[in-house]
Amino acid sequence: MAHAVRLIGSALLSLAFAWSARGDGAELQHADQDAPAQPVLSDASALPEAYFDEVERFDALLTYEVRRGPARAVFNVARRWRAGLAELLFDVREPPSFDKWAILLRETHGGSDDLFFYAGDATDRRVVRLASQHLERQALFELFSLGDYRPTPRGELSYESAPDAELDGVPCKVVIARTPHAYLGFDELQLFFAASTRLLLESRFIRDGREVRRLSATPADYRDIGGHRLPFHRLARRWGDGGATEIVLQRAVETPNLPDEIFTDLNLRLRHFPQF
Repeated sequence: MAHAVRLIGSALLSLAFAWSARGDGAELQHADQDAPAQPVLSDASALPEAYFDEVERFDALLTYEVRRGPARAVFNVARRWRAGLAELLFDVREPPSFDKWAILLRETHGGSDDLFFYAGDATDRRVVRLASQHLERQALFELFSLGDYRPTPRGELSYESAPDAELDGVPCKVVIARTPHAYLGFDELQLFFAASTRLLLESRFIRDGREVRRLSATPADYRDIGGHRLPFHRLARRWGDGGATEIVLQRAVETPNLPDEIFTDLNLRLRHFPQF
């Protein structure tokens, strides 16, 4: 157990320097595998942008659990959109030794997000602002990687179509996404969408021609929450470390009009976080 706590602590500390990083309580339902007929795609951006609109681009309160071997962490995320960019507040709940830890991420145009971090005594009870060069120079992916929860704003990626493929017997449409620079920790993103449902089943992150991380889900991992088909289970694999991290979405509630005072760096210390 002590080893697991140390592993979580190391991972959570490293994430601070690694972001190089309609739910109304209705009963959860598995996403319909026979999705409604989809419009004909006019360009390569139509499929990923429609997916991001459905899955990521709405204000919400979310609870996640991550597991890797003996290590486990639970955290809440408050997410809101302003002027096409997202703000995310991460509130670590478990294990108890890290329940004072909180992170605020603000997306910016150009990909160099603003990141504020508070960890109680570990940051001398101060809120630490991390400069963009810290984010860009370090490895993107760790056990608790902000990149796995950061939504994609419109205009951040460019797209091109790739040949169709098959994942575990599921026919897929493949789209290649690129960034102008590797400021998000990758320069190419290979997206595999189930041809029948338009659900994202796999994301492969490429940097300098080498795959550095992969996020995977199955059609059965999706559930419908008020018209949003969300992945409630994903596997994250980072090449070179020999392990996989389970990402479990425990709860999701669409929550418009979240107040401004939640998304301030001062609130990381005051801890006026939404409870749900």
